[in-house]
Amino acid sequence: MPRVFAWIYQAVALATFVFLTFFDGYTYTAWNWLIAIPANAFMSAIWPLYWTLLRWVEVFMIRS
Repeated sequence: MPRVFAWIYQAVALATFVFLTFFDGYTYTAWNWLIAIPANAFMSAIWPLYWTLLRWVEVFMIRS
């Protein structure tokens, strides 16, 4: 059973990485891929924290 949870965790991490890289609306230039891709990989590795706290902080900052 723990193996199933590990697969689910990795699947959600991969989906989070794809979302952050391609669907988040971030404008990429020739040089900022070097910063954005590792940052996206880190954020997707800690996806529970990202989806519960950090994503909503960003949403509320944009609205205010």
